[in-house]
Amino acid sequence: VEDTLEIDDRDIGRLIGRRGSNIRDLQAGTGCKVVTPPRKQDGEEPGLRTVKLLGTPEGLRRCKEVIAGVLMGEEPNDVLAELDGAVLMKNVDTMCMGHLAKIKQQIEKDKGVTIELDARSARIWSKDGDRNKALDAKEAIEDALDDVTTVDTLTVPVPGDMVNKVINDSALRQLQDATGLTANVAKTDDGTGIRLTGLFGAIQEAKKIIEKRSQGEGVEFLALMPGLFTRMAPRAWQDLQNDIGHLMRVSGAKVTISDGSNRADFEGTQGQVKHAKSELQKILGFYFPQECQTIEFPHESVDWIAGEDDRELMRLQSQGATASLDRAAATLWICGNPRSVEVVRNRVQNSLKRWNSENFSMTMQSKGQCLAIIGSVGSTIRELQTSTGTRINVDPNSLRVVITGKEDSVREAKSRIMAIARRTGDFSQGGGADGHKGGGRGGYRDDAGKGGVGKDGSGYGGPAPEKSTPGDEWGWAPSTTPWPAPAPAPWP
Repeated sequence: VEDTLEIDDRDIGRLIGRRGSNIRDLQAGTGCKVVTPPRKQDGEEPGLRTVKLLGTPEGLRRCKEVIAGVLMGEEPNDVLAELDGAVLMKNVDTMCMGHLAKIKQQIEKDKGVTIELDARSARIWSKDGDRNKALDAKEAIEDALDDVTTVDTLTVPVPGDMVNKVINDSALRQLQDATGLTANVAKTDDGTGIRLTGLFGAIQEAKKIIEKRSQGEGVEFLALMPGLFTRMAPRAWQDLQNDIGHLMRVSGAKVTISDGSNRADFEGTQGQVKHAKSELQKILGFYFPQECQTIEFPHESVDWIAGEDDRELMRLQSQGATASLDRAAATLWICGNPRSVEVVRNRVQNSLKRWNSENFSMTMQSKGQCLAIIGSVGSTIRELQTSTGTRINVDPNSLRVVITGKEDSVREAKSRIMAIARRTGDFSQGGGADGHKGGGRGGYRDDAGKGGVGKDGSGYGGPAPEKSTPGDEWGWAPSTTPWPAPAPAPWP
């Protein structure tokens, strides 16, 4: 059966969705084919456009209702769930979603319902079609989340010589990013501590992290999409458990992860948990290549990725996928449905392109080169910044030079700094590597991995070391499934 709808020009993009996501969900959920009109030609007056629908009479009825909801700003899958009698819980924060994942099975058993968790929403169906049971389950969930969502304040004692290290711990920072928790150094009658303000559940999680880090122990967690493992076949789930067991044996860290959880937890020494977390990201990337991805970027770009006051990070987290920024490792972990993961990944990659065009960093070979760039009482670096319109940071201790500004200005400042470095007389002895020609007398290495030209222009430092392949460090391998593992079933 064929039918049509008249839709305003301005609503066509909303109907299609980002990269066609809404159309795909509509067609998968209703069994109908949706044909949108061609793009409006330049100069064509705005007005109503015809959208063609092909399907069964029942499918067309559902499709029209879903389209009406989408044009009002709803998600197609939420509208479809409501048409099927589901009760919705929307805009569930990360901390509450984690607690809901823990109590999900018990609520389903007690209330006779089925609960489907998404990144920020929960859909509840009664198993016998009685909507009142779904409403009762929603009320029970809200009651269970009351304690978790209570705003509270707590000061956790921390030794004075460790407070700065603890408050900047990567796990604590990621928990703050995900929950809005605030952590500040506080002075009490008993000494120093970290004052936590936020949701009760987030405070309790932060307290565990702070206490373990204060004792010199390692603690990390990896945020996961709710229901990530529910679509795995029993054999694949067992293979994953075997691989995690192998990871624990070779890394020495304790890794806790369960079927209904929205996170993996790591315990052990600081080195053990750091490496175990990194390796688990690689393992999950093989089992779920579309749902789990890690983006690496230069350390200097971390603040750029997060944005001013972490606004860009919050935008990433609002795209329907888990986006966890590890500032210490300079990585972004993304976990969610393939559509949301793709949106976050593309946004980050576009942001990095802008950063790369406006930033450049290099490592000098000697302190003398850094001092020459700075000049007497900072005269040279001031002149460079004024004449090129860039901002230049030079750290003689780490031998790092960072240039920030417009693309053309950065290019000019880079050229002039390289000229200063070549003119400096106290070059350290240069040298090639990996078969590359040895340096003249010294040089520098830029942080894109390119070696610097020696004093006589003859040498390069060689390429940056290659990253190890997944699994090399700990030697993990799948239990039975050859890598790469088969891709999971398509998402609806």
